[in-house]
Amino acid sequence: MSNSDKAISRFLRRNGLDPDTMDLGACCSAFLEEMNRGLEGRRSSLPMIPTYIETARDVSRGQRVIALDAGGTNMRVAVVSFDQSGKHVIEDLTRHRMPGVDAAIDREEFFRALAEVILPVARKTDRIGFCFSYPAEIMPDKDGKLIQFTKEIKARGVDGQMIGANLGRALAAAGVQGPVRIILLNDTVATLLAGRNAQPDRRFDDFIGLVCGTGLNAAYVERNARIRKTSGLDPAGSQIVNTESGSFDRGARGRVDDGFDATMANPGKYRHEKTISGAYLGALCLFAARRAARDGCMSGAMARELEKVPSLSTRELNDFLLFPDSPLNPFGALSARTTDNRAAGGLAGSASTAGGAGSSGSPAADARALYRLCDTVVERAAAMVAVNLSAVLLKTGNGRDPRYPVCITVDGTTFWQLRGFRCRVESHMRAILADRNRRAWEIASVDDAPLLGAAIAALTN
Repeated sequence: MSNSDKAISRFLRRNGLDPDTMDLGACCSAFLEEMNRGLEGRRSSLPMIPTYIETARDVSRGQRVIALDAGGTNMRVAVVSFDQSGKHVIEDLTRHRMPGVDAAIDREEFFRALAEVILPVARKTDRIGFCFSYPAEIMPDKDGKLIQFTKEIKARGVDGQMIGANLGRALAAAGVQGPVRIILLNDTVATLLAGRNAQPDRRFDDFIGLVCGTGLNAAYVERNARIRKTSGLDPAGSQIVNTESGSFDRGARGRVDDGFDATMANPGKYRHEKTISGAYLGALCLFAARRAARDGCMSGAMARELEKVPSLSTRELNDFLLFPDSPLNPFGALSARTTDNRAAGGLAGSASTAGGAGSSGSPAADARALYRLCDTVVERAAAMVAVNLSAVLLKTGNGRDPRYPVCITVDGTTFWQLRGFRCRVESHMRAILADRNRRAWEIASVDDAPLLGAAIAALTN
């Protein structure tokens, strides 16, 4: 192993970025403990939010509902129905920017913007399924109070507000006649519902919903008797619980994560999500690469070039992992620039100019160290998703019979499009769920899962 390889390995281990140094079984146990504490109403990093949405009711056929999917940087609205065979029909689909992404807005502007995207289809039905992909306390009437925005949404005065009631008032102010029934649910809950409806001929032991895209979260079906923090529930019944797993605070993190978190709009919040989700993963790799270069894991030339990179999206990170020599992604272009400049004698660099020993200073060593760092950060993200899913799967108590697996429906580009991510998640799950914890599961995808799940919620509640 070269000096630069040894240096980047030490950096990754020292900063908690290498999953090979982690006890994933212990992380899974910690996740389960936080789930139980959250259900019991004790202090926990996992809110374990009851949704009051059950899964046993049949989906109405032929009835139209408006489905609104608001999360991440974009939102969609459509009119959805299911025909007599159970096949979904999506009409009048439109896409819009999420209010508060591009510029800070106030509460009135936020709800007015939501109402405006619904107005063109508001006369087609009086029922709305609202997939709201932010932490909210759900009420028995299935409205919800926003706990706080994540994913860098900037909307002043919305925290603590009832989302459905405020949207209803905004619709009324815009001229919509009569009461509107709004069912609020999280995108993981919607994904679970879409997965449950997608394969009616299959027998599954249980259902889990996971969103791993711009954000991260999981939902599952829990018996009411275990939700001890909420009084008045029928102990014989069950409902979907939104874990808000992005807020888990006992995962593997280190000094790089701490430094990265301090640069965010919401430092100290949703630390688990910031190690995994597409809203942060590219930026985390850029931050970590700069730290590694300053620590002497790369040459001075590479360190200086990294400081010039303005940003790195997760999409650009994925392009680099797939095409490490391509000038079309920032890191690939960076490697090419340092190679060209040093060949011309303009950026001669060595480990000593980067502030420490350990880098050979060669362009190939720099490029290899940068790739290794990014690949390992992605590997850690996959390992932590495996911890999340394994804990939720164990919490259901199901999947013990291999004939009837638990269906895990996953939505999100990070999971499905980031290089090797799904395979890595399943590999770590198999390691965690071995021996006495062995379970059967099957990962599935459903097109337009949040939109369809929102419609199903509106049709069954």
